[in-house]
Amino acid sequence: MDLVVVGGGAAGLACALEGCRLGLKVLILEKTDRCGNKVALTGGKRCNFTHLEPPNLMAKRFDCPKDKILPLLRQFPAQEAIKFFRMLGIEPLIDEDGCVWVNRKVHGSAAKTERAFQLESNPLDRSRLERVQTGAGIVRDRLVEAVIRAGGEIRTKANVNEILPGWDIVLKSGETINTRSVVIATGGASYPQTGSSGDGNRLVNSLGVKTTPFFPALAALEPKEKVEDFAGISQPSVEVKVDIPNVAPRPGNFIFAHKYISGSAIMNISGFAARALMQTDKVGLTVDWVPDRSFQELKTYFDRLRQERPLIQAKTALTGFVARKIAMFICARADVAPDSRLTNLSKVAVQRLIEQLKGTRFEIVGTEPIERATVTGGGVSLDEVDMRTMAVVRFPGLFVVGEALDLWAESGGYNLHFAWASGVTAARAASSARTNVSYRS
Repeated sequence: MDLVVVGGGAAGLACALEGCRLGLKVLILEKTDRCGNKVALTGGKRCNFTHLEPPNLMAKRFDCPKDKILPLLRQFPAQEAIKFFRMLGIEPLIDEDGCVWVNRKVHGSAAKTERAFQLESNPLDRSRLERVQTGAGIVRDRLVEAVIRAGGEIRTKANVNEILPGWDIVLKSGETINTRSVVIATGGASYPQTGSSGDGNRLVNSLGVKTTPFFPALAALEPKEKVEDFAGISQPSVEVKVDIPNVAPRPGNFIFAHKYISGSAIMNISGFAARALMQTDKVGLTVDWVPDRSFQELKTYFDRLRQERPLIQAKTALTGFVARKIAMFICARADVAPDSRLTNLSKVAVQRLIEQLKGTRFEIVGTEPIERATVTGGGVSLDEVDMRTMAVVRFPGLFVVGEALDLWAESGGYNLHFAWASGVTAARAASSARTNVSYRS
């Protein structure tokens, strides 16, 4: 084999397809019964497969130094991702935020994807086939079919036990496969039923490659405060910050989710909190419920309201900015009775209400289980990898791509973009180098 890809997820499929197009003899080893299990779930199954941002802006979305990832993004910007999928007959649908989705209106019936299942030698089940015909299902099926039509081989239920310098890949069945190049595309450690169970760390640790334990990176957070009574209540636009140096506040929506707090603002800052929680027992987090209003603007508003509507209750005054239940929550945190009339409140009490509007503080003591995280951090250290080629610098012929690397990004198509970019880049590097089997320890 010229190239063996361990893992048939987003990065692995992109890598295999590009390798086939470059004339390499390619084999995907997928441990579950089909490739692309997690791909078929992404973006609420709609598949936000990239984001229409220039590389210098996209680089800021990732949890790594900008100069680490910028060369890769310049080699494979959003336009390249769109071109890559257009070659599969997948047209983009770009929303007002710049997120790029699968345009389902241009795609045909579920029957057209039957070939993808047949080519993988899986029994065809009509209900299962129809279920995947979301945007994400279309991406998954088109990638699988394209790999096989391009001459690639896919072996499902092929669990890799060990990778030996040479490169010999030892399956749990006992079979050994030799290859010029091997790509670790095993994903992270969330949704283990899809095949992402942290295998990448296990496979490279025996080689002495440095790794970091996996942790939830896009996940709900668990506050010390009891919030179950507010479950389902949301705020469309907040700003969240954490007490961690050099982490900028994150805008987005906010949701009380039973014992967790969630929403895009929380999710996009959760990885920093989760990493910190590996070292400490709690992390401070502050929510600005009205980021578009300054403290002074709010003070002016309440002063005027106090004159014009002195009998208005505190909770009602707050509903000009937040949902009623959040208003009740803010009153409790400000130690103000929600039924209090503004005219009866002291200036100090009104100030406490405004302070809570601009900065309700939570003590974060945990995250939702890693198995439910949208994306995980942790994996192979970026210090081990040349991001211009995705090669492990001390081991020629060994590449790591996608979520198997200690790298994650905000929501919005960035994580999938990295999967395509890193997979395609590794295939191109493997083709260009025609790597020999020696290695440096």
